[in-house]
Amino acid sequence: MRSFSQIISAREWENQHITHHNVLEAHAPLKAYTSREGALARTTSNTKYLNGVWKFQLFDAPELVIEAMVAEHFDDATWDSIEVPSNWQMQGYDKPIYTNVKYPFADTPPFVPRDNPTGLYRTSFQCTEQALANTHRIVFDGVNSAFHLWCNGKWVGYSQDSRLPAEFDLSAFVKAGENSLAVMVLRWSDGSYLEDQDMWWLSGIFRDVTLVTKPKTAIEDVKIETQLDAAYRDAQLCVDVKISKNSDGSSDTYQVKIELYDAQGQKVIEPDVVGFGQRYVDEKGPWQEVAYSQNSVANPHKWSAESPYLYRCVISLENEQGELLDCEAYDVGFRSVEISDGLLKVNGKPLLIRGVNRHEHHPELGHTMTREGMIQDIKLIKQNNFNAVRTAHYPNHPLWYELCDEYGLYLVDEANIETHGQVPMCRLSDDASWLNAYMRRMTRLVERDKNHPSVIIWSLGNESGIGRNHHALYQWVKQSDPTRPVQYEGGGADTAATDILCPMYARVDWDLPVVAHQPEVTPRVGIRKAIALPNEQRPLILCEYAHAMGNSLGSFNKYWQAFRDNPRLQGGFIWDWVDQGITKTDAQGKPYWGYGGDFGDEINDRQFCINGLVFPDRTPHPSLNEVKKAQQFYQFALISTEPLVIGVRSENLFCSSDKETLYWSTTQDGEEQSQGCIELLLEPESSIQIELDSIVLPQKANALNFLNLEVRLHQDTKWASEGHVTATEQLTLPTSPQLVLNDNTSEHPPQAIESEERLAIVGARYRVEFDRITGYVESWLKEDVEQLAIGIRDNFYRAPLDNDIGVSEANRVDPNSWIARWQAAELDSLTPECIDFSFFMHENKVLVTSKIAHIVEGQVRLLSTWQYQLFSDGEVIIDVHVQAAKGLPSLPRVGLSFALKETSNEVTWFGRGPHENYPDRKSSAHIGRYQQNIEQMHTPYIFPSDCGLRCDVREAVIGGFELQGDFHFSVSRFGQQQLVQAKHTCDLTEQDQLFVYIDGFHMGVGGDDSWTPSVHDEFKLTQEHYRYQVRFFGA
Repeated sequence: MRSFSQIISAREWENQHITHHNVLEAHAPLKAYTSREGALARTTSNTKYLNGVWKFQLFDAPELVIEAMVAEHFDDATWDSIEVPSNWQMQGYDKPIYTNVKYPFADTPPFVPRDNPTGLYRTSFQCTEQALANTHRIVFDGVNSAFHLWCNGKWVGYSQDSRLPAEFDLSAFVKAGENSLAVMVLRWSDGSYLEDQDMWWLSGIFRDVTLVTKPKTAIEDVKIETQLDAAYRDAQLCVDVKISKNSDGSSDTYQVKIELYDAQGQKVIEPDVVGFGQRYVDEKGPWQEVAYSQNSVANPHKWSAESPYLYRCVISLENEQGELLDCEAYDVGFRSVEISDGLLKVNGKPLLIRGVNRHEHHPELGHTMTREGMIQDIKLIKQNNFNAVRTAHYPNHPLWYELCDEYGLYLVDEANIETHGQVPMCRLSDDASWLNAYMRRMTRLVERDKNHPSVIIWSLGNESGIGRNHHALYQWVKQSDPTRPVQYEGGGADTAATDILCPMYARVDWDLPVVAHQPEVTPRVGIRKAIALPNEQRPLILCEYAHAMGNSLGSFNKYWQAFRDNPRLQGGFIWDWVDQGITKTDAQGKPYWGYGGDFGDEINDRQFCINGLVFPDRTPHPSLNEVKKAQQFYQFALISTEPLVIGVRSENLFCSSDKETLYWSTTQDGEEQSQGCIELLLEPESSIQIELDSIVLPQKANALNFLNLEVRLHQDTKWASEGHVTATEQLTLPTSPQLVLNDNTSEHPPQAIESEERLAIVGARYRVEFDRITGYVESWLKEDVEQLAIGIRDNFYRAPLDNDIGVSEANRVDPNSWIARWQAAELDSLTPECIDFSFFMHENKVLVTSKIAHIVEGQVRLLSTWQYQLFSDGEVIIDVHVQAAKGLPSLPRVGLSFALKETSNEVTWFGRGPHENYPDRKSSAHIGRYQQNIEQMHTPYIFPSDCGLRCDVREAVIGGFELQGDFHFSVSRFGQQQLVQAKHTCDLTEQDQLFVYIDGFHMGVGGDDSWTPSVHDEFKLTQEHYRYQVRFFGA
């Protein structure tokens, strides 16, 4: 029995050699079912959640906690109340801290700050006299970062590792009646050095707390393996059952019964009754024995992410009279995982990993996840054609694995090890004194999750360099569980400690060099080159790629072309799933999502936690459409046009298309001409050709003709409803390759009225005024009503995206970033000067020409020549030629902008949509006719930036203007300058005018990563000459 003063003075939270006291050995989760029927129905009376309201007090340091506060009868009535599970920072205590790499405290392992916020929790539970005959365990599924436990005032034990269960035996401490619990949680411990993941530092009891009551002789652990034969048809069900007993004696009088039921509750095998053999002794002295069972199962349904069929295995411990003593049950998926022929395979089929990294994050609950939230994530993930999740970068809540088994997702299960902030990164990984801490995190993960079919790969952790400790982990895992491969990225993603090449952010075809001011960025060869290196036979799966930070994911489809072209490029995991924003309100009560630095956390990495495919509330980013399209399980091709024949190829490995229907339509200039549907009859990995009904499109010059395809579910599934679209394609039908605009037929030119500073062109129902000083249109009246709030201007800039900013900070601009290059060229502060202005009357129009020099310190950076053709009926053709000076960086855009006075709240267009799209992220945005309100045209990125672009537009109606041409456009109630200056959505104020941006050219958004200029060359604006034309109909 340790005294409170001994615990405080020992400071074991600053000793890497001590990771726990009195924590029970790891095992598969135990539910303590009271009957076989209860095991099948998943009900039990022998586990009890202690979740709910606990008493709580926060102290600045553990030394400030008073020993009396952990005593059995301490009066905590005046203490605060707090919800368990929760992070105390999300309940108004202390402050959340976000860092990506750096530690939020001095890097002096194993020591942590003396100012170490410490939360003391108290609660109680009841125990009957009868129940004292059993064992009583308490399980903490997640406590950050370390804690001591007392029961009835007596010290029980200590644990760290915030993401795995800590289980204690309370049997010696429990009494009949009320029992008190006191838990002292420390924010920082030596374990924090191993938990330097790219996420919020949050503290407290943030996962479930459970009491488990079992008989003294009970099932202690169960290991289930399914072994498929060489034909992947028949299987062996192998079950190892370990029992524990708290007194000496023989187990000969005990037996285990193994039963297997299918999804309908029917028995699959005859009950297998087995005795015990090999004996084990654990660290506390009680003995354990293991019973082994192996049964043949003829051609069971196979488990996969596509078809997650689960059996139920019930394990019963009986005495010699056949009376039930204890019962456990586990879902079983018959599946195999292997690497052969250089490929990762499930059930003999090479996988294409459609993966995403997922942090456990909720904008109000922090790291506390609910069942409803987990199911919401899984459904959204599957609805967007993902089949895999990496548990970045730690073991997830135990329920997550059960749900992934049930719904069907492949998991890379990752150990809670990351030392990203160490210099060098491998400092602790190569230090033998930390081996025990590393090993315990890995072994306990494997022991907890070994029975889940969804877990197909073990990961040794993340961004911890490579060292002797990793090699020890790798060897242990391979010996303990030879049924799964192991991956680890550190050390270049190709060390001996990984079965899979798993680089981060490697490009498809070009190498990423070391960046001088970013030494943590190691050289990476392109993925095509990596698999072609001599003597390299492993599959390649990117553990992180396509950094989805803000307005991102440009050129994403190039990865998927490479994956489909190269069998050993087996996909990857996008970074990442959810924006880790925390709900906050400004001084006016306006809600927004905060990021690093918004909570008084002086050491922070700003918005680098905002890089998800969905917002914190799980609203999708526009880029998720691009991901869904690239990852879809059906590929289409136009085989012929006369007759109209399409090819459809299924990338499903295990499922036919019997739940899906193919819908098709033809459109001409966005107007539907014909439509139909066809039942898809595709076996896994097969292709068919489909001849569509006889289709005759009207003869129309310059028309855009398309065949639009959608695959929809025609019945509900567990993860989506009937009608859900699983795949789309837009195939071009024969059409004129070039847009030709009809000539204006006006017979007379409009009137020209000159003054010293103005030129007014007056038609039948409109008046356009030029400022002869600026050379721009300043006024546009339609039937005497002014349309413009701000005149028409050149526009060469955009509100910088996260990818444009790079790793810039509040007081330092990343010199390698696009924003640094633009600012060096002063593209953000160009001064326009009209150097020529003229007009002349034509027989049916007025021609106006202005030349605008955009000058910086006397040097012309850009020269734009505007030519206007103004007709009497209100048509105005604007033709702009731009000449760029040599040596400029890629321009953000080349276009024009203006603002309209208060107008209609809707915009319609014929072009790509309906969602936001950019030149390097538009394959999912099909060409059609769309109508949206102005609010829908704005994407509320947490860190405001340019947004809302729609590409390849032929026609648009915006306010009182109809526009024609070949352009990109966006509209917003927020001006470009406001977006430039804003740091949060609450900084934006809707304006009365509508800002309109028409682009002839727009630079891509990039997104291979967010810390190097990742826009691909073909999407950069580096030419010296640009020309675009827009036709206005404003009368």
